[in-house]
Amino acid sequence: MNSFAYIPIVALCCYLFLLMAFLAAKRTKVTNDFVYMLVCCVLWTGGSFAMRRLYWPSPQLWYHVSICGLILLAYAFFIFVRDFSSTKPRKLDLLWLVLLSVVAVANIFTGWFLAAPEIIMEQGEPVFVYNTSYGFLALAAILLVVISRMVIIIAHFSRRDEVKRRAFTPVFAGLVALVAGHLALMIPKLSGFPIDIVSSVVFVACLFYALYRRRLFKLTLLVSKGVCYLATAILSLAIFLNLVRPLRTFIESHIPFVGDNDVIFIAILFSFITVMIYTAMKRFVDKVFIKEEIARAQVLHAFSASVAKSLEFSEIMEEIVAVIKRTLPVRKVYVCVESNDGSCYQIAHSENPLDDCRLRLDADNPIIETLRESGECLFMEEFRCLSAYKSMWDEEKREISNLGIECIVPLCDDGALVGMVLLTEKERSANYTYDDISFLTSVGSIGSIAVKNARLYERARLEACTDELTGLLNRKYFLDTLQREFEGRKEHSLALIILNLDDFKLYNQLYGNREGDILICKVADILRATVGGNGHVARYSGKEFAIILPDYDLYGAKSMAEIIRSQVADINRENPVLALKPVTMSGGICAIPYGASSPKELVENADMAVYQVKRSGKNAIRLSTGGTSPGELVPPKEAHRSDVYSEYASTIYALTAAIDTKDHYTFSHSKNVAYYASELAYACNMNEDMVEIVREASLLHDIGKIGINEQILNKPDRLSDAEYQSMKNHVENSVGIIKHLPSLDYVIPAVIGHHERYDGRGYPRGLVGEDIPILARILCIADSFDAMVSHRPYKRPYPVEHALREIEAQSGLQFDPKLAPLFVRLVRDGKITPILTDVELKIVNK
Repeated sequence: MNSFAYIPIVALCCYLFLLMAFLAAKRTKVTNDFVYMLVCCVLWTGGSFAMRRLYWPSPQLWYHVSICGLILLAYAFFIFVRDFSSTKPRKLDLLWLVLLSVVAVANIFTGWFLAAPEIIMEQGEPVFVYNTSYGFLALAAILLVVISRMVIIIAHFSRRDEVKRRAFTPVFAGLVALVAGHLALMIPKLSGFPIDIVSSVVFVACLFYALYRRRLFKLTLLVSKGVCYLATAILSLAIFLNLVRPLRTFIESHIPFVGDNDVIFIAILFSFITVMIYTAMKRFVDKVFIKEEIARAQVLHAFSASVAKSLEFSEIMEEIVAVIKRTLPVRKVYVCVESNDGSCYQIAHSENPLDDCRLRLDADNPIIETLRESGECLFMEEFRCLSAYKSMWDEEKREISNLGIECIVPLCDDGALVGMVLLTEKERSANYTYDDISFLTSVGSIGSIAVKNARLYERARLEACTDELTGLLNRKYFLDTLQREFEGRKEHSLALIILNLDDFKLYNQLYGNREGDILICKVADILRATVGGNGHVARYSGKEFAIILPDYDLYGAKSMAEIIRSQVADINRENPVLALKPVTMSGGICAIPYGASSPKELVENADMAVYQVKRSGKNAIRLSTGGTSPGELVPPKEAHRSDVYSEYASTIYALTAAIDTKDHYTFSHSKNVAYYASELAYACNMNEDMVEIVREASLLHDIGKIGINEQILNKPDRLSDAEYQSMKNHVENSVGIIKHLPSLDYVIPAVIGHHERYDGRGYPRGLVGEDIPILARILCIADSFDAMVSHRPYKRPYPVEHALREIEAQSGLQFDPKLAPLFVRLVRDGKITPILTDVELKIVNK
């Protein structure tokens, strides 16, 4: 056996070594394809070696084994390239396998494509003479088509993607080496040298390197149990072949009593040596390679147990950073998490508090989208070659570059990206290995669940202590915070501001609950922006807000409250529609240690200050210095209401008297409507407050006519369109007057809606059905009834029964379908007595 014979032996051992290793690897399409290639290489190289050594049963058999391996190697390499590039399989691909298989089988029986060589013995050494035919050209053409298809795939993906081009470089180099090795067989000087076998070894080595660069396997699989078995067998066989004869000679000369049992003795001895070799090799492998893997498994187990015990977001962040730093020699680790609204991802934690943590990536950032789609670790070196990286903003690229990010580990749970771990380069600029990626993937899987649970817990805790609409602290958590701040600041100043939106119920009645919610949110935003980190802001009740200001005195708090009040007033300028009911705010302020001695007293004093502002005209800020003077005692609600009305009674009568000089009908009409509306309100089982409101609204509902031209008011003929439009403006005029009487502005919903129609064809706002305030619907019926039965310059009075039939006819159209029949019944039953003047009675009775 010449020295060249060892080359195929070494190649065969390499193939078997890799084959045993990859049989134990994690199975993927690409690794399976590589295993098929190794099988083909084993058939090719092993068959060639057995043929050249003229092994049993015949050289011709081993030749065909070798040729089958070589032919099928082309297809195995083709599917490797296809799957390595993630190219979608085509039906034509299977045709190549069938065609090459038919060629291999046909060649066995006919030898038409490449016949078995003729063996000639020269000087005791076999010489193989090959005879080619046209069939060889056909085989070469088929193989050339398959290779061309591979080259097209490689060129296509390398041209589109820099990352794939770099990944395919070793694959293409291996293909070139394989083709060059077979072409070199035609060089006379290389005759007898197995250059094709050497090129195949280079080819397989290049593919192995390509897989390693793609991190598709871990190097420890090269020392798996199967590899240990193979290495033990080869080493034991080598020892046996080299020592069996010297050992037999030694036994015959030194141990004669063994006699004819020397074969059994040698077999037992070599079995013992084989076991010793395997044991020693296994211990070495476990100590050198498996030990690190076991250590990482223990670290992951400890990490999993640690994060499972905690729901604190900060603790989980610390654990993620710590487990990575303990296991991998990474310079820096950052943890990014998704914002509460899901709009971006920001750095939430790093090992060093002084690290730059300003990085913010939007949810549609190419990095985020890539991580969300792949769910795998992303390496910036590869990502920079993609078009997605080029679409990023320069500022984002600069921030990532300044942080030195090399690897990004996604924290994915059920397909959702809850965060990511940013890793800088490893110490000594080492590359990330397959084992590193496997470890980081495991950390990401465990960490993502922990992060998601912590976020859910944090969200639940946040919802428990915040107001759902505004996001401010709720009342319960506000009181807890106030108590906590009070306990910690007994020797320091602590101010409390309570702010109350004026007539918020009226605002809701005028503009609807949805607009009311929008207003609450706007005010909350103003408070949040103004207070910032200087205190705690809470929604104390439906329309009331509270602000806790540590280290603020009364005057500092008052300055902030005035700023807030002025900003709330600016809302009116932003929205001209709010002219009907401008947004205003009343506030009270108290502070410890001088204004109160306990949280309860602090709240009560601030509340009292708010009440005093409300009583004195609203839209102001008042300070409380503690205590309650006799003038500050809270009067009963009923007394306060009668007091309010008495204050403005003279004003109301002065206004109606002024109208009476222009339109004698209005004054008596308002009193009549007040009577009808009050009786209808009582019949609807409304309380005294509601009855009083509708009565006052009735007295005030036409005061806007003071701004209407006297000729229009007393015109005996039908009004023109322009005159009618001017008359319709009396509703807005009435509201414009009433809103300057702050303690009576609660009648505005009834006044502004008394000309609305139930079918939506009324004015000024065109409200429909029950969107019209109920007091306005009552006032509409009372106003219309009195208008029909009263004498006017432009019309005669209708009989009462005629007016009632008209109300019945307009039920569901102009009037509320429930209130209209009720009013008619009250009149017919005598519970409401129509008020008619003598003139009206005479006209009606004629």
